[in-house]
Amino acid sequence: MDTGSSIALLLRSDDTPSPDDCNLSEILEFFGIPWMALTVSEANEGNVASLMASHQQFSVLTSASCLAKALRPCKAGTFPAWLAAATSVFVYGFQAADRGRALLRQITGDPDAEIDGIEARPTTVFVTDAFPDMCGPMSALRIQLEPGAADAALVIRDDGELQSILGAPEGHLFVGFANAGVRFFADASLAMVDICERAATYFDVKKRFAGAVPVVMYLKWSFRAVCWTTSETNACLIIDDPPLWPRYGCLDFGELLRLADKQTFATTVAFIPWNWRRTNRDTVAAFRRNSGKLSVCVHGCDHTRGEFSARSADLLDRRLKTARRRMKSLLNETALDHENVMVFPQGAFSPEAASALKRNGFFAAVNTEVAPADDASNETTLADLWSVAIVRYGGFSIYTRRYIHHGIENFAFDGILGKPCFVAGHHDIFRDHGSELAEFLQQLASLRWKLCWRTLGDAVCRSYGIRPDDGTITVKMFAEQLRIENGEAMARRIRVVKEEPQVVSLKNVTVNQEVVAHEYMDGCLRVIVDIPPGRTADIRCVYHEQPDAFPDSEAVSYRLGVAARRYLSELRDNYGHLFRFGV
Repeated sequence: MDTGSSIALLLRSDDTPSPDDCNLSEILEFFGIPWMALTVSEANEGNVASLMASHQQFSVLTSASCLAKALRPCKAGTFPAWLAAATSVFVYGFQAADRGRALLRQITGDPDAEIDGIEARPTTVFVTDAFPDMCGPMSALRIQLEPGAADAALVIRDDGELQSILGAPEGHLFVGFANAGVRFFADASLAMVDICERAATYFDVKKRFAGAVPVVMYLKWSFRAVCWTTSETNACLIIDDPPLWPRYGCLDFGELLRLADKQTFATTVAFIPWNWRRTNRDTVAAFRRNSGKLSVCVHGCDHTRGEFSARSADLLDRRLKTARRRMKSLLNETALDHENVMVFPQGAFSPEAASALKRNGFFAAVNTEVAPADDASNETTLADLWSVAIVRYGGFSIYTRRYIHHGIENFAFDGILGKPCFVAGHHDIFRDHGSELAEFLQQLASLRWKLCWRTLGDAVCRSYGIRPDDGTITVKMFAEQLRIENGEAMARRIRVVKEEPQVVSLKNVTVNQEVVAHEYMDGCLRVIVDIPPGRTADIRCVYHEQPDAFPDSEAVSYRLGVAARRYLSELRDNYGHLFRFGV
């Protein structure tokens, strides 16, 4: 098996690069794929000779219109030498006009090939099970797309050599074939997605399939030897709100543990610090005994509406320090430690909250909402949603999570992108003894990926990007703590890089609690780490913290309101069939 292409040739017109050219180049940059632009004139003048002479593997990415121009000098049934030398050719943007139809017929050899527009109607996508190296966890899925999610289909005669990768009743959305020794991959998408566009909500392949899923599949497969990748997909079930009682609403911790034993998954409770005094001794003991399956992280402070969408640094610091004091009290009273990961109440956060978490000792946040709340400026882009974590705000990592109703196809696409698999829920996810959850966990287990269930803190620390780079492995760090193992028989040198816009707040970098040298270049921290065989490196960024001197000065009326909210919420969750509080 070949190891994939090492460089992308982006074929474009002789004029100014088109919006799709720019969008595709941004996607290449996002995945860390080396690329160079090649105009149609340069290609036809033989300016690819030096690349071919170097024996460097390359693949060509092009719109149908550009490829049509490049093939004009060719005789029927032949292709230029530079195209034949490519490992593969990715073509998109087949317009349903004479020129697009003519190109499709030329490269497929099917004189009756057609292009069917399907933008205005829903359709069903069938992902092949015969190409797992490309389709990965999406293999064999059947996906119901909403109108507009796919815009065209290619209708091509199957002569036995055609490989339908993404099929639909209307035709092929993504298909592979060979002609005259050239291996083509034809994407029916009319345009490439702009990953720099602002995003106010999570990415949904049922709504944004064309220009996204086919090209991601292709790039991650064709350039697997050089692009950012992951060695495993870390997973965790995150349950918001429940106190540490034997039973809360539909959640029975004994039943949860039995299900975890049966289906092998890990759960982290997003624990409200206000509840630290209100724990059950036996339940806490069960958490301690099952530390690899059960853990708690921090879920706000008082869990009031929008408490971390505040813009005041002082107010955020006070709330975080109160939360940390309460979690420390929980540790002192019960010997149950917590993970320094924040799950925002109601998903609401401000850009300032990310910086406050960093300077208050948290190493990541996990959230369902992807954009700041209220009047805060939204800087989140599609690229942020495709990344392992959003680092847009203060360089602090906000990992995204999904609910079951987002659909297995979105979890699978996240897996192709290299994102962790974080499943969100409340107590009602265990309705009917967790039957819906158990079914969904079985679906996750059936996907073609290396799924590793861990408690949330461990999963976050082990979720990173990795790629070879000049003989050294480069690791892209996201959370403020990175845990990486060396399972090889010899020492392993890695170069750790981490985006850090607030380097002045950095105190030091440690490896296994020892301070190490680091450098700062182009907005990134860089650290060289040697890991002995069979050992684990625990790498942490330590920041200057604000003095712990904020008094707990909330008014009595506020405290009473918080208590009332919590008790009413518990009545709603435990006796919802009798009470209907809009809390």
